[in-house]
Order: sequence, then structure tokens, then C-alpha cells
Amino acid sequence: MVDLKITVLGLGIMGEAIATNLEQDGLLAATWNRSEKKEALKFFKSIEDAIAEAKVLMVLVSDGAAVSDVIEMIMPGLTSEHIVVQCATVLPEENIIFKSRVEKSGASFVEALIGGSKVAAVERKIPFYLGGETEVVNKLEPLLEKISGKRIHVGEVGKASVAKLAMNLNLAIQVEALCESYAFATSNGLTNDQYFNILRNNTGWNSLAEYKEPKLRNRDYEPQFSIKNMLKDVRLALATDKTDKGMSLLKKTESIYEQCEKLGIGNEDMIALYKMTNNK
Repeated sequence: MVDLKITVLGLGIMGEAIATNLEQDGLLAATWNRSEKKEALKFFKSIEDAIAEAKVLMVLVSDGAAVSDVIEMIMPGLTSEHIVVQCATVLPEENIIFKSRVEKSGASFVEALIGGSKVAAVERKIPFYLGGETEVVNKLEPLLEKISGKRIHVGEVGKASVAKLAMNLNLAIQVEALCESYAFATSNGLTNDQYFNILRNNTGWNSLAEYKEPKLRNRDYEPQFSIKNMLKDVRLALATDKTDKGMSLLKKTESIYEQCEKLGIGNEDMIALYKMTNNK
């Protein structure tokens, strides 16, 4: 059993939601962010001071370069008692490199890729896709079960990243399909109520549609998971692709997300893809 406290490194959408839940349970030791957030729960300006407050360090930054920077900063303070829980979506081989770097200090490393978006994080329903040694993963279970709905140990470090990218390429395509379907139906005379009632009674109804229904109805583009972040993950999946013929549909989806970036809506929720089919 590890010391039941976590330091959260990175206070984006997911980091803030997870830190809030940990604080409610008395499990939050400290938080830190690259840009100062004095109003954040138990915020430390110094990352060295923040990691001294707990043995479990949860890294929730944006990409591989940011993870690399964080690891560089925390290395001098790591001990054999620390577990670095790396949650950012990166290339599988990047997490293998991060593991090697962390273990040089004697600390342990686990990749804990997060499924779901802000709503699921707030409601403690996110799944964690875990990669790492079974003994270390088991040590984390009492902590991770408090802030998630399911923990799935995929195997060695690198495999959880593959799982996360597989799930996100699926979601990227589904969101585009949902937005196009909705735009097609409403531009041809169906009301919101008609469309969602029909979808709810169709095999295409799923939890993604349930989460996004109120946002589409209200043209609410506040990000639960942004276009920019999904585009990053789509590109990671394409860079990792080892299929025989390549993923032609995902390549087309990438171009749609890229157009959204060029339109300046990359920081909006994924359902802002709707703007590509309708100027509303």
C-alpha cells in the first residue's frame, strides 16, 4: 500500500477535475502547473516542493514534450518511494523512454491513460488504461478507484497508450459522424426533439451521443475535450499506425479537424465540428 496522497502536476481540464475529487476525499497533497494558478487547490509554485508532499505524482500535461519537461524537472527530487503516474496521451515509445528515465532515479513508472472527458472525470466515471508492472499497478488501485469508474491493466508500458489512441481515433470519427448526421437532419426539417428521439431509439445511440446531445442542442462549445487535443491524438494514432493499408478514414477525419484549427475553433469542444456543416 502506498501513501494515500497524490500530487497533481498539470491543471488543465482533466487535472482540475481530478484534483477537485482528490481534495474532496482528503487525498490531494499538492498541485502544480507550468503557468501559475494561485487560485488552484493546494497550489505550489515550486514543482520541487509539490513533489515532496506525496509519493504518487500524477502527470496531467498536454503532450510528449511537456511530459519530458516535467520529468526533467522532477528527476532530482525522485526517490525509490515515488511512483510517477503518466496520464498524458503520447506515442507508446515515448512512454517507454519516460519509464527508463524515471527508473534511473529508483522511482517507479506507470502509464495511466484516461478515457472520457471532463464530465466523466467530474463524475468519477473515467476509465484508466494502465501500463506497467502488476505490483506497482496494484499499489495504485486504492487511489485510482476513488477517481475512476474502471481500471484496465493492458500490460507493459506502451500498451496503454495504444489502447487510448485506438479509443480516441474511434471517438474522433464518431463525433464527426454525429455532427454531420445532426446537421443533415435539422437542415432538412427535423426538430431537435425529433432527431434525438429517433437517435435514442436507434442502434447508433451511445454514451457519446448522450453526453453531446445537450451541447449540440444549445450550441455549447465550451470544451469537455477540445478539437485541438483530439487532433493531436489523431496525429499520434496515424504516426503509430502499423496496419497493412493505412487508415484512410482517419486521414480524412484528420483533415476535417485540421480545417477547424485553421478556422480558429481548435480550443472549442469537439462538437464545434458542427460548424463545418452549418454556419450556426
